Amino acid sequence: MNECQNKKDNFKIPFLSFVIMIFLTVYGIANPLQIYYQMGYASITYLVIAALVFFIPYCFMIAEMSSAFKHKSGGIYSWMSASVGEQFALIGTLMWYGGSVVMWFSASAICIQLSVALFGVDTTPSWHVFGLNSPETLAIIGAIYICIMGFLSTHGLKRLAALSKISIFTMIAVHILIIGGGLIVFALSGLHPAQSFDFHHVSSYFYGQNTSYHSILSAIGFMVFVIFIYGGMENSAGMVDRVENAHKNVPKAIILSCIIITALYIGVVLLSGFIVNWQTTFGGSHVNLANYQIFLVQQEFFRFGTLIGMTPTHAISLGHDVNRLIVILQLLGLSSIPLIIYSPIKHMFEGLPKGIMPDWILKKNKHDMASNAILLQTIFVVCVIFLLGFGATSVSSIFNKMTLMTFVAGSIPYSFIVFAYIKFKKNNKIKKEYQFFGRKTGIIYSTLTFIVITLTNIFSIIQPALQHDFNDTIWIAIGPILFAVIGFILHARYKRKITHKAALTH
Repeated sequence: MNECQNKKDNFKIPFLSFVIMIFLTVYGIANPLQIYYQMGYASITYLVIAALVFFIPYCFMIAEMSSAFKHKSGGIYSWMSASVGEQFALIGTLMWYGGSVVMWFSASAICIQLSVALFGVDTTPSWHVFGLNSPETLAIIGAIYICIMGFLSTHGLKRLAALSKISIFTMIAVHILIIGGGLIVFALSGLHPAQSFDFHHVSSYFYGQNTSYHSILSAIGFMVFVIFIYGGMENSAGMVDRVENAHKNVPKAIILSCIIITALYIGVVLLSGFIVNWQTTFGGSHVNLANYQIFLVQQEFFRFGTLIGMTPTHAISLGHDVNRLIVILQLLGLSSIPLIIYSPIKHMFEGLPKGIMPDWILKKNKHDMASNAILLQTIFVVCVIFLLGFGATSVSSIFNKMTLMTFVAGSIPYSFIVFAYIKFKKNNKIKKEYQFFGRKTGIIYSTLTFIVITLTNIFSIIQPALQHDFNDTIWIAIGPILFAVIGFILHARYKRKITHKAALTH
């Protein structure tokens, strides 16, 4: 028995398996499709910049810290606490958790998928029930959806893990349809790109067709989206110490993963421009950050149909049918949502030292799940969904606001993690088992990364206010500020509790 256990404990992750782990943690086909909608071919410039100043160094920073603190169970909290301090770590971890929670504010986007699954097109701007307008109707449906997902997430990790396997197959099928169909369209069109590119003007490399990103500030703010789609390495970093021949294979795996992911992102952006013209596909005011993919797929398979001899009417129907198929596959892929909802809760509420969180939040149900934490999170998300939905003027405005909130809230914690790395690198008392950067090089590179992430997020928050849209600035900033305040209050409560306990013992 002990021999079998030792074999299990001594298992080492092969090089290619670690590459796949990183890839699955970071990559998603929706990412390059979205940034093509936002910035066209010019997004490639930002992909390369973000890879050099964020993605590659961040991966190595995470690898160094995770290997140094491999025996601690608190994840990023342990890294930041040992490197900077408890208060900083708690605020940073809560903001990281907040980024996961803010993501669920866009739950109303499920309505778009339901619409396409039923009708082949996005009809949500015309949805009305009980005399409510469209954003209000979508908010109610989104709230019901998040309540159902929250309920399912209380029923045990074993069931959730089994459900999540379905999403792997749906992801592969969606890739085959979008990328495979795109390559065929490009080949049938005689390899002529649908979207041209002006090589002679420098501005073409920094600004796309989307007029929302035609200023320096908005272009800097766009970096938030690019940084966000490169994020997530911290989720698989805990396995660095289990990699076979780690000193040699970890840097190789990180570099190879970075090259593959960056190349795929660039390749999908290019393919998007090869198969659809930006103005024809996204030029209408009804296109937004929640439904852009539907318009891209519609145009892609409309072109496919016409290129193989279909009439325009039949080609339009083909686009509707493929859109319907892709969305149905994505809806099946939502089987992993309960697990995704619970994962940050497990890290947040179960990874912190005992006493920081109130005991009632940590209470487990009969399925060994922190059901009170799930309930609290669900109530909070539903309240914000209602506030957003009942305060929006249009469907596009609510989805664009939700998306920007998600990306800013999700990228701000990277500033905390990178700052912790700077302190980690300066602290000679911390034993560093694995190092890619030397002390001086690591501090210089991480300082540059910290400045880029922090300034990018600041610009993203203030940019709407500079255009006299103070409402959007408040909504974008409120998530990170709220969770930072909660972290400050919890730490103060924890310190009082410790001080009181110490006083009683004396």
